[in-house]
Amino acid sequence: MAKVILLPVGIGLAHVGRLVEVAKQLQKKRIEVIFGAGGDAVPILKKEKFEVKILPELERSVYEDKIKHNNPSVYTRANLERFVLSEIALFKKEKPDLVVYDFRFTAKISASILKIPSVSILNVDMTPFYDMSKTKFPVQTTLIKYLPRKLSGLLNKKYSQKFLTRVGMNIIQALFVKELVKLSPMLLKLGFRPGRSPYQLFLGDLTLIADVPQFRPVKRLPENVVMVGPLFWESNANLPSWHRKLDTGKKIIYVTAGGTGDRKVFLTLLKYLKVFSKDYNIVATTGNTLKLDEVKISFPGLFVTDFLPGKWIMEKATLVIFPGGNSTCYQALYFGVPQICTPFHIDQEDNVNQLERLGTGMMINPYTDLSSDTLISGVRKVISDRNYKINCLKFKKILNQYDGAKKAAEEIVKLFNN
Repeated sequence: MAKVILLPVGIGLAHVGRLVEVAKQLQKKRIEVIFGAGGDAVPILKKEKFEVKILPELERSVYEDKIKHNNPSVYTRANLERFVLSEIALFKKEKPDLVVYDFRFTAKISASILKIPSVSILNVDMTPFYDMSKTKFPVQTTLIKYLPRKLSGLLNKKYSQKFLTRVGMNIIQALFVKELVKLSPMLLKLGFRPGRSPYQLFLGDLTLIADVPQFRPVKRLPENVVMVGPLFWESNANLPSWHRKLDTGKKIIYVTAGGTGDRKVFLTLLKYLKVFSKDYNIVATTGNTLKLDEVKISFPGLFVTDFLPGKWIMEKATLVIFPGGNSTCYQALYFGVPQICTPFHIDQEDNVNQLERLGTGMMINPYTDLSSDTLISGVRKVISDRNYKINCLKFKKILNQYDGAKKAAEEIVKLFNN
């Protein structure tokens, strides 16, 4: 029986959930699957009844202090060495035929050193194949939050966006190169010789892109890069006891902090949404962003838990409010639910730019624009303007053509056969 080790980055539910869905499909094909993970990923994977080997993981503070501020310097020479040596030890012990990773880039290094084929699962914006000329450069979380309002307005002008989309990818690539140069002495010490491509750790021997071209525009792909479609986790979380107390005469506004949200913003959203509680059930999930006991706010019509089965809540929701994570974007589109997003970093904002371009949702910049007035008016606008719902339902038809997890497993089996 073939054996696959799957390694997600433990910060962010999407990266864990995507590999969970792929692992389930691989098991159906009688492939042995083992997870190597740490941090927040471990309890999720154990609840899904997968075998988990514990590996070091980035601290939550890395997200709060670096990723949220678009600082790519998440690896140091010290933690890079610790991660790679732990992964190499695991691979030597388990002897996998293949390594599958989602945003845990040290897995590519470790697999390459041991000459084990690797499969990378990621979104197209983290590859050289993203056609940013057809979309909008994320300025809300990168530039606007640091500029006076008068200057920030210029960045949304058509001529500014044309310039930024042309040079933006070059700037991002330069940042990747800078990180590779910084880590090169340790990479060489470990036995990995870096190449020239700034994307070399993002791309495996096979790369599976969890996007559709109608969402993120794509350039022509080489044979070893395959667009499989979205992968979103269907949590097996039990329904909370309060689910029977929901007023069936009211529609639902769903708020989730997700895996990479912000504690303060999440609690602020709940406070502002109280005004809608007479007409709507306000259902909220904390995800990995904060613990349930940190939610002190309470009012009739508010229902809070940590996780909910995505299908259960999305089928009932009239609107979803979330930071802009990729899996929730696709999940909302799949179930035809309009969105309001509060992105905190460039990747989330890039997701939200696509939703605005498609006319299915809107952005509220949490750094500059979030207030009681902007949220209340935004909620009223998205719920009352039927175009948001109509556009969601149009995109739902596109997504119905994809089965990302099944397609990903099929491509992995092809790699085995070759």
